Amino acid sequence: MTEPTIPPAGTPPAEQGGNEPQNEGKLTQAEVDAIVADRLARERKKYADYSDLKKASEELAELKKSQMTEVEKLKAELAEKDALLQSKDQELSGLKLERVKAAKLAEAGVSAEWIDSVSGSTEEEVAASVTKLAARLKVEPPKAAQGAGQTGIQNQSNSLSGMTRAELAEKSKDIEWYRKNQDAVMKALERGEIK
Repeated sequence: MTEPTIPPAGTPPAEQGGNEPQNEGKLTQAEVDAIVADRLARERKKYADYSDLKKASEELAELKKSQMTEVEKLKAELAEKDALLQSKDQELSGLKLERVKAAKLAEAGVSAEWIDSVSGSTEEEVAASVTKLAARLKVEPPKAAQGAGQTGIQNQSNSLSGMTRAELAEKSKDIEWYRKNQDAVMKALERGEIK
């Protein structure tokens, strides 16, 4: 076999070999432009809906942002309502505690003006505080509170017999007296003992 001969550099292709086409393996500028245009068209087609997708993505982000804002608004409103509820709950607890203190003071026969001296946050603590206060003030509980039961009410009722409504109204101005004698007054009124 014979080896092919290599033409010298700078030799025109026509002189190299007679059987080969002159432009084989080489493309004209028009062919290159057509290939590039085809390739660009395919790529553009691939990303043709990119602007639509980008717009949809932006709209979704905006929607999420607006929803997040609504959620944050609702969270803030919920926190405000929760704080208000806690405030009202504390106020209610305070009022209930004041009522317990007043009742325990009345049971012990101690004037209501001492309510600020009573400590405790439970009924048991308040009762213990009132007991100590009553001992310091040397106040004895009223007989009805000592377990005299209905006898105490009946004795009070007997002392109310023959009392007029005007006298009752005058006596009832003393809130402590009225609180202590409320049941007896009601029974005396029911029986018609107060004229």
